[in-house]
Formats: sequence, structure tokens, C-alpha cells
Amino acid sequence: MKLSILKTVLFESLNRFCTLFMVLLVSRNFSVSTYGYFSLFITVTSIGQTVIDFGSQNFGVKELIKLKDISAIRELVRTVSTFRFIGFIVWVLFSVVYSFFIEDSFTFASLLILWGLIYLYYCDWVLKGIGKISSQALINLTTNGIALLILYLLIWKKLDLSNSYIISIAKIGPLLAAAIISGFFLKWITKSNLVLVAIRKTWPKAQFNETMLFTTGSFCARAYNSIGLILVGFLTDKTSLGMISYAFTFYNIFSMGRAILITSVYPYFCKLDRKKALKLSLYLNLCATAGFVLFLLVYMNYSDQIIHIIVPKTTPVSEIIRFNFNVGVALIGVVCASFFTITFLQAFEGGGIFNRLTVYGLIIVLVLNLISYFLGYLRYSSIVSLLVAESLIALYSYSYIFKKKTDEGIG
Repeated sequence: MKLSILKTVLFESLNRFCTLFMVLLVSRNFSVSTYGYFSLFITVTSIGQTVIDFGSQNFGVKELIKLKDISAIRELVRTVSTFRFIGFIVWVLFSVVYSFFIEDSFTFASLLILWGLIYLYYCDWVLKGIGKISSQALINLTTNGIALLILYLLIWKKLDLSNSYIISIAKIGPLLAAAIISGFFLKWITKSNLVLVAIRKTWPKAQFNETMLFTTGSFCARAYNSIGLILVGFLTDKTSLGMISYAFTFYNIFSMGRAILITSVYPYFCKLDRKKALKLSLYLNLCATAGFVLFLLVYMNYSDQIIHIIVPKTTPVSEIIRFNFNVGVALIGVVCASFFTITFLQAFEGGGIFNRLTVYGLIIVLVLNLISYFLGYLRYSSIVSLLVAESLIALYSYSYIFKKKTDEGIG
């Protein structure tokens, strides 16, 4: 069990680094507008994962773990696949409408729909549910690693790649390969075809409410982190989008490490009693904040060099780029100060409080960005709104924890 967890963390970490290197390859070797187009596709499809998943990564995995009989597994897969198909229909409608606001609208909509169709039949949630998480992580690492190598070789040969070609190599190709390999591996493991199953003709009411609970929380969590960039995508030009995307990439590098660390620590949190887990979360928050202070000192002295890790040296650091990077640094500081608070709440308060916080965050970010758009400051508000939302969520989570602590006499 421990070995499987370690393998999963290792493969997932390497896979995230592959994704990071791919983003850096595009940001450093192509124009600002091309990078903006690529970054927008990644951001929008991250929302699409939640829409098409429709609870499968949470509800589906949780229910599959309980099952051993292949016929029961197949019935559950049919039920969840019905929800995923509904999510895909919603995704197609969204892709068509949203792409009207994007340059090369037909191409962008086609790429989004093609990605969604592949993701619909991507059976990673089934493999996770039957205990093959590390195998799925290894498949993802392999396909993304090959895509990274191909993209690097094409850039090394100085080929002029179009926006759609870059997206096809970096995002659609690896997903298609992973979906095919996962499908064959799943069939080999279970001796049954669990990918191309027929959806239910009758609506599975019993599971719908629970899947909606998971879907709402996951959607809001992803949306409030991405909604600013998505609004910039169709309310401004691609060059402005690219300049703002640099700062989001900078923040996402930090988020990647945060996600890996939380994934590793969360199971340990769940084994502790509430008092010890609270002390541990506060101690880890303190350590994370101390680490941020050290990083802040480095950033204050070497900001240009750090910015040019992501921004090509041939691209001048404009006022918009520098402002958004500086806000991104402040955002990292706020997140470090409450690094494991949300983890503690998830472990001991269930999904309700998490859903509530993500809904609050989404409302705050959406309202601030819309106000900024009408005032003419959208280029500055996309990441500022996220800073405001994270700050308020951090304050709320701390006040919730200590209020609970006082009420229940723990401490």
C-alpha cells in the first residue's frame, strides 16, 4: 500500500513537471499571442474536465472501490458514464458559444470539442476506482513525456508551428494516447469492455444528487482559479492575454508543488485526531510562510531574472507583466499562510465547508473582474481578484477553525 502511494506521488510529480516544461517551452519559444492562445486552451479545458467528469473522479471512484464483482462494476460504470455523457453535451454547447468571442473561433471550438470527445472516453477514473492509480499515473507520465520530447525536437529544428498544431501536440495527442492505452489496459485487467458501455435510458435519480454535490464543489474550485483568465480571453486581445498568462503560469508552478505536497500529506492528516491535525496544519502553515519570506527576499533582489524564467528575454517586461507578477508573489504569500488549513477542513469537516468556500471564491472573482472590465482595468484585475478571494477564504477558514475550537474545547 505504502509503495503504491509512493509510486503514485512520484509519477504524478514527474507528470506535472512534464506539463510545466511543456508550458515553458511554448512561453519561451513562441510569440506572446501564441502563448496566450495556448494558455487559454489549457485554462478552459481544466474547467471542461470538471464538466465532463460530472462527479466520476469523486463519486465514481468512491463507489468503485467498494465493488468486487465485475457485473456490479459494469453497472456503476454505465450509471456514471450517463452523467459524463450529459456533461459532454454541456461542454459542446459551451465550446461553441464561448468560441464566438475568440479569434479563429471555428478552429478553437473544433479543438475544444475534439478534446472533450477524447476525454469523455478517457477511463482514468475507472482505473483509479479499481486500485490502479499508480498505473494510470505511469501512463500519463509516458504519454506526456513523449509529447514533450516531440515538441522540443520540433522547436529545436526551428519549425514554424501554428497555434492548433501546438495544441494538438501538447494537449490533444497525449490525451488520445493515454485514453487508448488506458482502455486496453482496463480491458486486460477486468476481462471486460468498460470504456464503450451503453448509457442508461432511464435517469439514475438515486446517484444524481451526490454527483451534483461533488461536481459543484470541483467546478467552483477550478472556476474561481481560472475565471479571470477566461474572461480576459474573450474580452481582450491575445497579446494582453499572453502577458497576463505569464503571471498565471508563475503562480501555477507554485500550485503544482502545493498540490503534490497536499496529496502526500492528506492521508496522514486523516489518521490523526482533530487536535493533533490542527497543530500539524498550523505548524506546516508557519513553515510555508517562513519559506515564502525567504523567497520574497530573493524575488525583491532578482525579480527580472525570475520573470525571465517564464517570459522570453526578447520580450520586454511591460507594466502589465510586472504588475501581475508582483501580485502573483503576494498571492503565493497568502496561500502559504493558509497552506494546510483547507486540507484540515476537508479532513475533519467534510465536503460541505469546502464547497461553500469555493462558491464564495467564484462569486468574489467573477464580480471583481466584471466591475474591472466596465472600469477598464481587466488586464490588472484577473489575478488581483484571485488574491482578494484567497485572502478572504484564508480569513474565513481560520475564523471557522478557531470558533469551532472554542465551541468544542479543543486546543
